[in-house]
Formats: sequence, C-alpha cells, structure tokens
Amino acid sequence: MTSNLDMEEESPSELRRRRAFQIRIWIGSALFLLSFFVLSAWGRQAGAWRWVLVVLPLIAFGWMVVVTVLRVRQMDEYQVKLFFPGVAVGFIVAMLASVTFGVLSSAGVTVPNGGWLICVAGVLSWQVTNLLTRAPRA
Repeated sequence: MTSNLDMEEESPSELRRRRAFQIRIWIGSALFLLSFFVLSAWGRQAGAWRWVLVVLPLIAFGWMVVVTVLRVRQMDEYQVKLFFPGVAVGFIVAMLASVTFGVLSSAGVTVPNGGWLICVAGVLSWQVTNLLTRAPRA
C-alpha cells in the first residue's frame, strides 16, 4: 500500500532545495575559476598582493564545501544512502591517483598538472558512480 504514496518526481520543496544548491555551487565554481585565472595571470607579478591572490581560490573552495555540507544535511535518509557511495568511490579514486603520482614522483617521473588530474579522476568517478547507483541529482 505504501508504494501508492511514493512520489516519482521531486516535491516542490526538494526541487527548490536542489536548484538553490546548484546555483550556489555554480557561483562558487565561477568564483574559483575567476580567482584561479587571476592568480595564474598576475600571481607572479603581484608583489605583496600575491598572498591575497593565493587565498582567493581557497575562499571559493571553502564556500563550495560549506554549500555541499548544507545540501547533504537537507537530504533525507534515502537520498543520503544513495549519495554517499559516489562520494566514497570518488575519494578512493582520488587517493589512489595521488598515491600513484607520488610513487611516480619518487621514481623521478614528473606528471604535469598532476593535481588537476587527481581532481578530475575523483570527480568523474563520483559522477559515474552516482549514475550507476541512481543517486539523487544533488
């Protein structure tokens, strides 16, 4: 009988929460990219302002972490159960990639932009796992 009560689509409040999360994440991502490009372009010439430029991407990154934590706290138990396998797989892939790059570095092999490769590997594996487990869209 309870299956008749289950909704297939999102409730209006859940849709509103998801859209608010997406807008906040896009704002944080845009600020991160903007501050990263400003740092890349003027970071070496900024003199005393260099440290301010270094901190700006970290502030945007912190914003995205806070927004994600708040979103997870808004999810119900079932959504959290579906959401966390993707996070776990993404974390493991990122850690394995970082250990691999560390071993390569110890052997004298340099991997250009290795940090970005680790990030991309973690995020892509997170999203693929979310697709396979039919996790909520965030």
